[in-house]
Amino acid sequence: MSDYLQENLKNIRKNSSSQDLSAKRTACLKTFLDQTWEEILCQHRSGASGNDVVQSLTHRMDVVIQTLYQEALLDLDMAPPKGYAVLALGGYGRGALNPKSDVDLLFLFDKIQEKDPITGTILHTLWDLHFEIGYSTRGLPDCVIAAQDDTDSLTSMLEARYLAGDESLSKKMAESLSKRFFGRKSRSFIHQKMAERTRRYVKAGFSVQLLEPNLKESPGGLRDTHIVGWFLKARRGLNAPEGLREDRLLTRKNYRLYIDAVEFMLRTRNELHFSTGKPYDMLEHDLQPEIAAGLEYQDQGQELAVEHFMRDYYFHARNIKHLSDLVCERLKGQSSANRAMGLIVRRELDDGTILYPNQVRLPQKRRHFFTDNPYRLLNIFLDAQRFGVAINETAQQAIKNNLHLIDKAFRQSRTAAHIFLDILRGPAGVALALRSMHELGVLGAYVPEFETLNCLVQYSRYHIYTADEHTLVTLDNLEYLSRAETLPSDLKHIKHIFDEIPQKELLYLALLMHDVGKSARGEDHSQVGAKMARNFLQRLGLSQEEIHTVAFLVEQHLTMSHIAQRRDLNDENMLSDFALQFNHPNTLRMLYVLTYADLSALTRTAWTAWKAHLLQECYQKIFVHLTQEDPQTDIEKHRRKAIQNLNQALSNRFAPHMLEEHLNNMPTQYPGMNSAEEVEGHLRQIQGLGENTVSITFTPSGLFSEVVVCTHDKPYRLSEICGVLATNDISIFSAQAYTRSDGIVIDIFQVTDPEGSPTIAQSAQEKIRQTLAEIFDGTATIQDLFDQHRRRWSRRRQPAVQIPTEIHFENDISDRYTVIDIFAQDATGLLYQITQTLSDLGLDIYTARIGTQADKTIDSFYVTYEGQKITFPETLEHIQATLMDQLV
Repeated sequence: MSDYLQENLKNIRKNSSSQDLSAKRTACLKTFLDQTWEEILCQHRSGASGNDVVQSLTHRMDVVIQTLYQEALLDLDMAPPKGYAVLALGGYGRGALNPKSDVDLLFLFDKIQEKDPITGTILHTLWDLHFEIGYSTRGLPDCVIAAQDDTDSLTSMLEARYLAGDESLSKKMAESLSKRFFGRKSRSFIHQKMAERTRRYVKAGFSVQLLEPNLKESPGGLRDTHIVGWFLKARRGLNAPEGLREDRLLTRKNYRLYIDAVEFMLRTRNELHFSTGKPYDMLEHDLQPEIAAGLEYQDQGQELAVEHFMRDYYFHARNIKHLSDLVCERLKGQSSANRAMGLIVRRELDDGTILYPNQVRLPQKRRHFFTDNPYRLLNIFLDAQRFGVAINETAQQAIKNNLHLIDKAFRQSRTAAHIFLDILRGPAGVALALRSMHELGVLGAYVPEFETLNCLVQYSRYHIYTADEHTLVTLDNLEYLSRAETLPSDLKHIKHIFDEIPQKELLYLALLMHDVGKSARGEDHSQVGAKMARNFLQRLGLSQEEIHTVAFLVEQHLTMSHIAQRRDLNDENMLSDFALQFNHPNTLRMLYVLTYADLSALTRTAWTAWKAHLLQECYQKIFVHLTQEDPQTDIEKHRRKAIQNLNQALSNRFAPHMLEEHLNNMPTQYPGMNSAEEVEGHLRQIQGLGENTVSITFTPSGLFSEVVVCTHDKPYRLSEICGVLATNDISIFSAQAYTRSDGIVIDIFQVTDPEGSPTIAQSAQEKIRQTLAEIFDGTATIQDLFDQHRRRWSRRRQPAVQIPTEIHFENDISDRYTVIDIFAQDATGLLYQITQTLSDLGLDIYTARIGTQADKTIDSFYVTYEGQKITFPETLEHIQATLMDQLV
């Protein structure tokens, strides 16, 4: 490669005038770069390893830099100068240059020289070739000063690699840095890098298994491998990864796992750079199918290619995270003061482990520690939980090496069951203990049903975690109820109910098992999961009543959310039917708390104060049906109490008859679902309506803005409001509609702006007000608005995988209304399309439950046709066909 380029440049120099030499040389270099780029891309597409490709890219860049150095000497008619060298830094210095990575260079001088002609010539040519160059010029003394002042500078020079010039100068720099900062003097450097890693983990939420991981910066990403290399170089003077085996920091098996994981990350990063054409490291949701296809993944049965690819990613990221933790723990060392303190306060626990101030460790003679007593594989987690400490890295590795001891006999053992249940019954640290067990493979070995979720990917924006990580987050969220010193108002009632649950271990078991059925793709995961749970619970030796309770919670874990968000909570017959399924109020309590934990662990926006309110109302009404002989009387009592509280709060703000008229004209659920401040706001809007056609307010609230529209009820009103919001790029996440008996409508929407911000700009608010008034006055039409915006929307990136549209009818839920459930890909204007189509069909919408789950909309409408439920099959088929035609 180098000889070919040198020969071409030699011919150009021989046959060109001084005026056109520079242009011809640049053209030659561009041709060389284009040809070698295509060769390396072909190498990658043919299945070359990630490491081979980055080495090829690195060598290609080396050839360019070394050639430019030689060309500069020829242009300047100079001999190779002493005391000057060009060094590669960063990823380029490591010899791991990805396709679109920056090229970092150090121009090193014995004594710094301003405006060095060789440096200038090299840099200007690189810029002409459109490389992204990061560079610094330093003298040897400056390198030491920079290393003292800035850890990042020290890190980059730690990886410096000689390219051209005076090689002895490069060696002097390495010796100077090593003498001052490395070996026993590396403690400060390692401490700062560990702190940086912790901050990076905090930013990512410590999870390896995120929906959109960053290949470089996320936990388990390439940055963790870089830290391993830095520590190895600083402490032992060895290069990664081979130094890990030379210094016996990893076993042969773990070294292979580590190499395979790094290889996967490099190849994936190469594909991402090649595919996007830029130095991009975020595995965005919509990019993942493209990257999976580029890496030749294919659909396998019910598992999509992208799901298989992401599952592999999470396995490798987890290995990098665990093994880098292990190596860093062994290399960071411990101060003599800490070692002395550990020796003073350590004590041996009953099972033989050693308790230190912040760790549980194995005894010094530990070769047969687990084989002598396999139940120690569980008990060590109980020790760590009881004393609120971690299991040290050496013990963690020993656990992983002995997982084979957890066999069928172990899983059926009463001793093991007793220890496992003790962990679940602990007053604190249950979620952390289970997470640690999962990360080390113990949970999956002991509960094979849960192991089926290991890194299981569900390709949907509604699931930001893999199935196993989602479950662990639900456990974290459950424990948050008892751990947090203060709670937001929407969680206080849930905490109160959680505290009332006597056997919390049953709730933990239900959460642990609630999604295990998802491994049986294409089947009802709730029913499959309940069956799998029964098998596990029988091995645990629970009573039949306890098994029935946990299996019921698994089977019904979606039902309360479904009822709260998509059903009319004033339908007493529906609530009564559901209440009959519970064998005890405690089971209802557990399902209520489980529903919160599950919902809050889905997406950033899945849990809201509004959903908390709906869930609480649903729980309270079902509880009344379950515990009272006459639930209607109790519900009416709650309504009267709510009205009484509103009257007391608002008596000095409105005339009594005005408030009474408003509350009597509203649907029965209104007083209990709105605070005094909200009711006051609605009345102010009604007062301000006057001769106007519409009044609208915007109020930021947590993750959303609440938009309240007050107007007079007319056909197509709801669809018109939805259309105006859509054409202003406002995203609707949920909506509630109230119609007074005098025809005044109050429609409430939870929305965000186009960027997901809860704050709607003032200019957008005014535009929405003006447009709504024009639509209601008849001076503009919704069709005109959509015609103006359709061209802009057509340029938006379409989802990589489309969610199929589904339409279901329910006629058994309500005595008076037909319920239409619509599941579809979320899109701008979708709610407008649905509500307009329903109105076109002559359907009257009594109430609507609007819900958006990431990229999926789940809307439910209670409707009648000419005042009656829709029972004729032909009419239902016509409605379904019309909706499908409009929405698909």
